[in-house]
Amino acid sequence: MLGLLGIIAIVVFTIQVYKTAKNTDRNAALWALLTVGIGVALQFIIPFFIGIVLVIYYMMTGTPADRLETEISGLAMVLNVVCIALSIVGMVLVMKHVSKVRDDPPMSAASPPPPPSFSGQA
Repeated sequence: MLGLLGIIAIVVFTIQVYKTAKNTDRNAALWALLTVGIGVALQFIIPFFIGIVLVIYYMMTGTPADRLETEISGLAMVLNVVCIALSIVGMVLVMKHVSKVRDDPPMSAASPPPPPSFSGQA
Protein backbone atom coordinates (compact mmCIF):
# COMPACT_ATOMS: atom_id res chain seq x y z
CA MET A 1 0.00 0.00 0.00
CA LEU A 2 2.77 2.43 0.86
CA GLY A 3 4.61 1.60 -2.34
CA LEU A 4 1.54 2.51 -4.36
CA LEU A 5 1.22 5.85 -2.54
CA GLY A 6 4.90 6.50 -3.20
CA ILE A 7 4.50 5.83 -6.92
CA ILE A 8 1.44 8.10 -7.05
CA ALA A 9 3.45 10.84 -5.29
CA ILE A 10 6.26 10.51 -7.84
CA VAL A 11 3.82 10.80 -10.76
CA VAL A 12 1.93 13.76 -9.30
CA PHE A 13 5.06 15.69 -8.32
CA THR A 14 6.67 15.03 -11.70
CA ILE A 15 3.67 16.38 -13.58
CA GLN A 16 3.47 19.45 -11.35
CA VAL A 17 7.21 20.15 -11.58
CA TYR A 18 7.05 19.84 -15.37
CA LYS A 19 4.16 22.30 -15.63
CA THR A 20 5.72 24.72 -13.17
CA ALA A 21 9.13 24.61 -14.85
CA LYS A 22 7.53 25.27 -18.22
CA ASN A 23 5.69 28.31 -16.81
CA THR A 24 8.85 29.74 -15.21
CA ASP A 25 10.97 29.32 -18.37
CA ARG A 26 13.16 26.53 -17.02
CA ASN A 27 14.17 23.26 -18.67
CA ALA A 28 11.00 21.33 -17.85
CA ALA A 29 12.23 17.90 -18.97
CA LEU A 30 15.41 18.15 -16.90
CA TRP A 31 13.55 19.18 -13.74
CA ALA A 32 10.95 16.44 -14.24
CA LEU A 33 13.74 13.89 -14.69
CA LEU A 34 15.40 15.13 -11.50
CA THR A 35 12.12 14.76 -9.62
CA VAL A 36 11.65 11.19 -10.85
CA GLY A 37 15.26 10.41 -9.97
CA ILE A 38 14.87 11.67 -6.42
CA GLY A 39 11.62 9.79 -5.96
CA VAL A 40 12.85 6.48 -7.33
CA ALA A 41 16.23 6.66 -5.60
CA LEU A 42 14.80 7.45 -2.18
CA GLN A 43 11.85 5.06 -2.38
CA PHE A 44 13.33 2.02 -4.10
CA ILE A 45 17.08 2.03 -4.67
CA ILE A 46 18.39 3.22 -1.29
CA PRO A 47 16.00 1.00 0.77
CA PHE A 48 16.99 -2.00 -1.39
CA PHE A 49 20.68 -1.55 -0.62
CA ILE A 50 20.01 -0.85 3.07
CA GLY A 51 17.93 -4.05 3.17
CA ILE A 52 20.79 -6.03 1.68
CA VAL A 53 23.16 -4.63 4.29
CA LEU A 54 20.70 -5.52 7.06
CA VAL A 55 20.28 -9.08 5.80
CA ILE A 56 24.05 -9.52 5.64
CA TYR A 57 24.34 -8.16 9.19
CA TYR A 58 21.65 -10.48 10.52
CA MET A 59 23.24 -13.48 8.81
CA MET A 60 26.66 -12.58 10.24
CA THR A 61 25.19 -12.39 13.73
CA GLY A 62 23.86 -15.93 13.43
CA THR A 63 20.18 -15.43 12.61
CA PRO A 64 18.89 -18.51 10.74
CA ALA A 65 17.84 -17.93 7.13
CA ASP A 66 14.27 -19.08 7.78
CA ARG A 67 13.78 -16.37 10.46
CA LEU A 68 15.29 -13.47 8.50
CA GLU A 69 11.97 -12.24 7.16
CA THR A 70 10.33 -12.07 10.59
CA GLU A 71 13.40 -10.46 12.17
CA ILE A 72 13.74 -7.72 9.58
CA SER A 73 10.06 -6.98 8.83
CA GLY A 74 9.54 -4.29 11.49
CA LEU A 75 12.75 -2.48 10.66
CA ALA A 76 11.97 -2.71 6.94
CA MET A 77 8.56 -1.10 7.49
CA VAL A 78 10.11 1.80 9.41
CA LEU A 79 12.78 2.18 6.72
CA ASN A 80 10.08 2.22 4.04
CA VAL A 81 8.07 4.96 5.77
CA VAL A 82 11.19 7.08 6.41
CA CYS A 83 12.34 6.76 2.82
CA ILE A 84 8.93 7.70 1.43
CA ALA A 85 8.86 10.75 3.72
CA LEU A 86 12.37 11.77 2.60
CA SER A 87 11.34 11.27 -1.01
CA ILE A 88 8.36 13.57 -0.61
CA VAL A 89 10.51 16.17 1.16
CA GLY A 90 13.04 16.03 -1.69
CA MET A 91 10.38 16.38 -4.35
CA VAL A 92 8.80 19.31 -2.47
CA LEU A 93 12.18 21.03 -2.35
CA VAL A 94 12.56 20.60 -6.11
CA MET A 95 9.05 21.99 -6.60
CA LYS A 96 9.85 24.95 -4.35
CA HIS A 97 13.02 25.73 -6.29
CA VAL A 98 11.34 25.41 -9.68
CA SER A 99 8.43 27.63 -8.65
CA LYS A 100 10.71 30.60 -7.92
CA VAL A 101 10.28 33.24 -10.60
CA ARG A 102 13.50 34.76 -11.84
CA ASP A 103 13.79 38.49 -11.20
CA ASP A 104 15.47 39.72 -14.36
CA PRO A 105 16.55 37.76 -17.40
CA PRO A 106 20.29 37.97 -18.02
CA MET A 107 21.34 40.74 -20.42
CA SER A 108 22.45 39.51 -23.80
CA ALA A 109 25.57 40.80 -25.54
CA ALA A 110 23.44 42.53 -28.20
CA SER A 111 21.56 44.77 -25.75
CA PRO A 112 23.06 48.19 -25.07
CA PRO A 113 24.22 49.15 -21.58
CA PRO A 114 21.98 51.48 -19.56
CA PRO A 115 22.50 55.21 -20.14
CA PRO A 116 24.85 57.01 -17.73
CA SER A 117 23.46 59.17 -14.95
CA PHE A 118 24.78 62.78 -14.98
CA SER A 119 22.97 64.02 -11.90
CA GLY A 120 25.03 65.69 -9.18
CA GLN A 121 28.30 66.02 -11.12
CA ALA A 122 29.75 69.39 -12.03
